[in-house]
Amino acid sequence: MRCLLALTGLLFITTAVSAQQEAWRIVPGESIGHVKLEMPANELASLGKPDTGDAAMMKAWRIWYGRRKDGSVDSAAVLAVFTAMRTQDTQYVKEVRVTSRRFRTAENVGAGSAMTAVRKAYPNLKLVKVYASKNRSRRIEVYDDEKLGIAFETASARRRAICSMVVVHTPGEAPGSYLDYHIGFDNLLPVTR
Repeated sequence: MRCLLALTGLLFITTAVSAQQEAWRIVPGESIGHVKLEMPANELASLGKPDTGDAAMMKAWRIWYGRRKDGSVDSAAVLAVFTAMRTQDTQYVKEVRVTSRRFRTAENVGAGSAMTAVRKAYPNLKLVKVYASKNRSRRIEVYDDEKLGIAFETASARRRAICSMVVVHTPGEAPGSYLDYHIGFDNLLPVTR
């Protein structure tokens, strides 16, 4: 009996640790944390009310900011979810973006990772878009593995390229194919390479 109780306790702890890890897991072409591609938008209510967002023409961005220990907003930690209508009365998740360093892929890369580590984990990444401000002082590079459904963005890295955002999208579709949106970089324009 004692062995059965110990085994049950171990199973409970293992399940709890696994659920906690899943909450911070990035799965290419599938999910970031508990937000899964193609889930109905009404299921996002479990995240609480978004801090900001924008909606038009049956499409919407919902954006949540992280919180510091004192409860203040941490605008460097962003979860952005893009939804679009697929049926007449329901929006579905089409793309998820995250800047928080807590979210990681199974290969342990995410925002804050050196792009050398990201490219090693995802060798099929291709530079697909470059954005720059008019005076060229701010720049974003978007690297995508379209087949897997994951993209990594860098922001103004001069010396060593660092991932600033991870995007999970539908495999076979480019990131931002629904709506290009870069949090904090609203004035950037596409650049020809």
